Amino acid sequence: MDILGCVAALAAMALAYLSSRNQRLLARPLGRGAKLAAWLFAALAFALWIAGETSLPGVLAALTALMLGAVALPYLTWFFRPATERKPR
Repeated sequence: MDILGCVAALAAMALAYLSSRNQRLLARPLGRGAKLAAWLFAALAFALWIAGETSLPGVLAALTALMLGAVALPYLTWFFRPATERKPR
């Protein structure tokens, strides 16, 4: 259950990042369906973590997995895109 909870949390944060206006990976952000799917995957991550652990450790583990995905995805995008493709600010 814990591995599935991590996968669901990372999928939720990937969809949330790709549907954001500030994302730099796609030419255009994903639509509202991706935002809804991100919320559903986040709820699934909470359910899986709580099922695998007890209630409070499951909630904290789900929040940690969600925060890791939210922080890691923008940095991975920045790291793997060549400097010539980056937009100046």
